[in-house]
Amino acid sequence: MNGPFRIRKPITIKREGLEDVTTGDEYLARLVKLIPSEVIAIYMAGLPLAKSWPGTWSFVCLILVLIARIFGTREPGKKVQWISVAVSFVSFIIWNYASGGFFFHWTLDQNIAALAVLVWTFLVPFFHKGD
Repeated sequence: MNGPFRIRKPITIKREGLEDVTTGDEYLARLVKLIPSEVIAIYMAGLPLAKSWPGTWSFVCLILVLIARIFGTREPGKKVQWISVAVSFVSFIIWNYASGGFFFHWTLDQNIAALAVLVWTFLVPFFHKGD
C-alpha cells in the first residue's frame, strides 16, 4: 500500500524535444498532506461526548495523529517520514489551541495560537519537500 500522507519531492524530468514533466507533490499537495484533517474531524465529532475530559480528549486525538501519520507515511522498502509525522503533530497542537482547546491543564492564548496556525500552515510546505 502506498502511504497516502507520504510527501514526494517535486522532480522535473527533462525530455529532449518534449515538454518537461514534473512529478511529486507541489506546494498545495504538501499543505493538504501535512494537516491532520482526519483527526481534526474525529476530535470535533467526539468533543460533545468528551465534555468532562476535553484536555484528555485532545491528548487522545494527538496520539491518533501519530498513529495515522506513522502508518500513512510508510511504504514498502521506505522508512516512515518522521519529519512529516512531527509537522502533523505540531499542526494538531497549534490548531487545538487556536480552536480553544487545551491539553490536560496546559493552555495557550487563543489569539497567539491562531496566528501561529496561519504562519505555520503557510510556511512549512515551502521548507518540507519530502523525499
